[in-house]
Amino acid sequence: MSDWAAKQIEQALASDQGKRGSGQRSGVPAKKASPAKRLVSGESPGEGSVRLALMAAFGDWFKGGEVVPELRPFSTRKFRADFALPRYRFAVEVDGWSHHGEFLGDHEADRARGLVFSSHDWLPFRVSHGQAINNPGMLIDAIASAMKYRLPIARESIDLEPIEHKHGVWYQLVYQ
Repeated sequence: MSDWAAKQIEQALASDQGKRGSGQRSGVPAKKASPAKRLVSGESPGEGSVRLALMAAFGDWFKGGEVVPELRPFSTRKFRADFALPRYRFAVEVDGWSHHGEFLGDHEADRARGLVFSSHDWLPFRVSHGQAINNPGMLIDAIASAMKYRLPIARESIDLEPIEHKHGVWYQLVYQ
């Protein structure tokens, strides 16, 4: 099932690496780039892998695509999604053990957050850090399949308000 997405991701990563140059100097072979390379402040390797895969498959919102990083979709709760596709009301969360499974309270808070997203007609996609690193194509295929069952919101009816954060910019979703 994930063959199509995995091939697309590999092609996108290869073309992205080519744009940055060969990395060769004085006959020294370039090191293979890791798709999970941390490119954004505060981003885990799993989040980096998912970000690259999502952007390759669905495009960056700010360049006409679908994916928004660090989105707070609700004005009533300060819950944030690692990544979102707001026209489809999809939220993507990368759950690493150290932040999402070490303590029972963290686990319960994540379940409560998932219920809030679901109660607002958002579909949460949760992947483990290992899944994010080793098989992001599975997530891409799941999202592509779910898109068939959702009627997207018109892009013009969505506005994003930037929110300054210590790791950069988050976004607040504003429906018009």
